[in-house]
Amino acid sequence: MTSPGLNDDRIEAMRGSVMTAVDRDIRRRGRRARRAIGLTAASVLVVGVGGYALSSIDLQGSSSSSEASSSSESSSSLDSEGSDAAGGRADARTNKRLGGTTNRAVPDADRQVVTTGSVSVTVTRPRQVAARLSTYVEGIGGRVDDRSESGDGQDATATLRVRVPATKVAATIARLEEQGTVEDVSLENQDVTSVSQDLDARIDALEISVDRLESILGASETSKEVISAESALTKRQEQLESLQSQRRSLAGQVELSTITIDLAQEPRVDSVEPGGFSGGLRDGWNGLVTTVNAVVEVAGRLLPWAAVAVVVAGAVRLVTRRRAHG
Repeated sequence: MTSPGLNDDRIEAMRGSVMTAVDRDIRRRGRRARRAIGLTAASVLVVGVGGYALSSIDLQGSSSSSEASSSSESSSSLDSEGSDAAGGRADARTNKRLGGTTNRAVPDADRQVVTTGSVSVTVTRPRQVAARLSTYVEGIGGRVDDRSESGDGQDATATLRVRVPATKVAATIARLEEQGTVEDVSLENQDVTSVSQDLDARIDALEISVDRLESILGASETSKEVISAESALTKRQEQLESLQSQRRSLAGQVELSTITIDLAQEPRVDSVEPGGFSGGLRDGWNGLVTTVNAVVEVAGRLLPWAAVAVVVAGAVRLVTRRRAHG
């Protein structure tokens, strides 16, 4: 079998067909490449724009949350004393004041003790002893809160309510023993260490809260904020002053012990007069005077009756004589 011959026209037609196919393949591959590049670029653009948008949203949300949180915190700080920050700083300040002994046993030297008691004493002169005790108490740095005196002689009494330094309680009782006979002593010690520590911590927290509220008040821009801050600040200051007053009162009770002293008159024993001639003469004279007085009294009582008897006897005698003569 013989193959057809290849002339120039046929060769040109075959080359054109091949080139056309090649061009189509190149164009198809180019479109795919451009499409892939376009998709890649679009994906990158979308991811970038999306990430930027999300970042913007997050920043805006964080800013809004921060502003809302700041506004909420500012508002809540007007009605609360900032328990976390204030409490932490108050605890640190309290630990510093107590030498870091919050979680350890408090040494005996640092304990806060309130001493109260009463003493009953019998003395020879309650009023004079009460005056001397008042002078003594004031001399050792104490004071007399109450003093009353009543009666006289065997019924004389005096009562004093004194405040003496806690270190002078024993010395005061010893002083009472010098003035008379101590009949009864009653003393009571109350440990208020935990109470004083609690008051100190609460005072520190309120002081920090007051400072914060003053700062908020200074930064307030609207009348509503000023009124709210002033109201909260007034409440905190009232609470702070009340706690400070309680703390001062407790410190005063610890520093000065309260003792009630009852002074009563000692019973007196009747004395016996010495005997001898002078005593006997006096007793004899007193007896004679007593007897004379008794006789005179009896004579005075009988004299009216004697006069009546004399008159009656005279009348009887006169009647008897007349009958005899007749």
